[in-house]
Amino acid sequence: ICRKGMPPVMAPLSDPNAVSNEAVQQSVDQCLRTICCALLDGNIDAHASGMNSIAQAIASEGGKEYAGGVIASLSYMRDRVGVPRDMKLPAARQLR
Repeated sequence: ICRKGMPPVMAPLSDPNAVSNEAVQQSVDQCLRTICCALLDGNIDAHASGMNSIAQAIASEGGKEYAGGVIASLSYMRDRVGVPRDMKLPAARQLR
């Protein structure tokens, strides 16, 4: 997400008018695909090298501003992932 939308809304994490950062979409997509594969395989350590290579490519090829945009987008999504109300706090944190 590049910037908050207008007009502001009452719920702090609800931002239906937010403007996306299209420049980082491909890198965010690759990060999310790698995370999903690791979760589905059940072996996160096996995918750690893939995630490290993605992070290095983002930092070296995109620069600090680009890497900051990817981090901001992933953080924005992490903060808005919904979990079931009956889920215990540790499990909810792990899901996020």
